[in-house]
Amino acid sequence: MENTPNPGTTVYNVIILDKSGSMSSIAKQAVIGVNETLGSIRSQQKKAKEEDKPIHHKVTLVAFCGCELRKIYDAVPIEETRDITEQDYTPCCMTPLYDAIGNTCTRIHSLVADKPRDSVAVTIITDGYENASREFSGKAIKSLIDAYKSKGWMFAYIGADHDVEAVAKNLEIDNVMQFDKSEAGTRRMFRRASKAREAWANDMANCSIAPEMSDEELLEAKLKRSKRFFDDWV
Repeated sequence: MENTPNPGTTVYNVIILDKSGSMSSIAKQAVIGVNETLGSIRSQQKKAKEEDKPIHHKVTLVAFCGCELRKIYDAVPIEETRDITEQDYTPCCMTPLYDAIGNTCTRIHSLVADKPRDSVAVTIITDGYENASREFSGKAIKSLIDAYKSKGWMFAYIGADHDVEAVAKNLEIDNVMQFDKSEAGTRRMFRRASKAREAWANDMANCSIAPEMSDEELLEAKLKRSKRFFDDWV
């Protein structure tokens, strides 16, 4: 009997980036940080191709404020992305955090609902509290995150200028990082987050394409690993 080719796995790299007015002071550094992250994901994809591994990286990048939820990339293969510019990211107005999380995550869920070998990492970056959502409440977002975590999704909350630990706890998010909202602090934050994402994605992708690992075993591995996003884990 002819062997069925391994369909491989898709890693969804999801970045939800605050572009409310208070982010103006670090807008330039945020653009640089996002582009470094995109470059890191491109390098992972290139390595997977060179090693002939059936691993496919896609990127969802949304920037949100009270005016819009801007889908810069919506589950786009990393090879089709370009670096963003200041025209893609212009901070203004309010912080509809819950709506940004809710709309983005429900969209991704529609893509992976029946694909247990795929993996999802959601990174939320903001410098302030929710203050403008109209579609989703805090309670609804907490339930949504809890439900998607049970499927092995990774959530990370990265914040500045507010009680980051308390917000993450209220949203059922395990992985938390606070950063100093300066050019140097923002640069360090993006680099650490990018390194954590790279390590997590490598671990999850290699587990997903392992033929000896069942879907149940893979879910167990996801649940364990996705609580340790910022750990020095090998």
